[in-house]
Amino acid sequence: MKVMILSAILLVSCAAVASAQVEAEDAQSAQEEQVVQVLVTGEYKEVALTDLCAGLQEAVKNLAGETFDVKTVEFNAEEALTKVTLIDKVDESEKLVILDKEGQEVKEDEAPAQE
Repeated sequence: MKVMILSAILLVSCAAVASAQVEAEDAQSAQEEQVVQVLVTGEYKEVALTDLCAGLQEAVKNLAGETFDVKTVEFNAEEALTKVTLIDKVDESEKLVILDKEGQEVKEDEAPAQE
């Protein structure tokens, strides 16, 4: 009887260790994905809307209008581009817009390539 109880305890312990290892691997994988995302968007720095020039502030406010809220504003000083993430007030979908220094929208394929 003692052998059965010890075997059951050993079996449960092994299962718990295996489960913990899987969770640790999943957490590490999620961290690696976050690092990759940071590296891709590393050239843009998040700024406050009020930190932008008046022309860009006005362009962002016009983009948002009545249907969107401004989620984030990021600026790339090297390329003089502003990336604005907007959230639809109704369905909460996101829209990404890139603006040049004059506040004109730049299509992603026209924007200089990020390295």
